[in-house]
Amino acid sequence: MMLRMCLICAWFAILAPLAQAQQICPWLTQGTAAKLMGGPVTADVQATTASEGVCVFTRSTTGDSVVLRIVIGPALSAVCLDGDHLRGVGDQAIHCATDKPNEHREAIQGNVRATQFALTLTARGPSVSPLPKNTQRSATEQLAEEVAGSLF
Repeated sequence: MMLRMCLICAWFAILAPLAQAQQICPWLTQGTAAKLMGGPVTADVQATTASEGVCVFTRSTTGDSVVLRIVIGPALSAVCLDGDHLRGVGDQAIHCATDKPNEHREAIQGNVRATQFALTLTARGPSVSPLPKNTQRSATEQLAEEVAGSLF
C-alpha cells in the first residue's frame, strides 16, 4: 500500500509541471471575444497585473484573419491621434478607423481612473473585412465597454 502511494505521488510530481493552465485575459474572456469576432479564437495573454498587460485574440479563416489586441497600462502611446469621441466608454475615449489595401482597422483608446487602455480590431485578407465595417465598429465599441468596465 505504501509503495502504491509513493508511485502515485511520483506520477503527480512528474506530470504536474506538464499540466499548465491556460492564462486568462483579465479584461475580456475568450468566449466574449469569439462571440463578437464571429467564431473560435486563439488567445495570447501577457498580463503582468490586473492593470497592465496585453491580450491578443486571433480568428483565422481561409485567407482572412481578425485580430483583437487589448493593451492596458499606465502610459500608452497614441493609437488614435484624432477621431470620434465616445461616451460611456471610460474617460476621454476616442474611436478611429483606417483602411489599407486588404486591411480594415477599428481602434478605441481611453482611460479609466489612472489606467489607459487601447484596443484594435484589425481585419485582414482579400475580402478586406471578414466582418462588415459597421459590424466591426459596433463590435469594437462593445469590446471597449467590456474592457473599460473591467477596469473600474
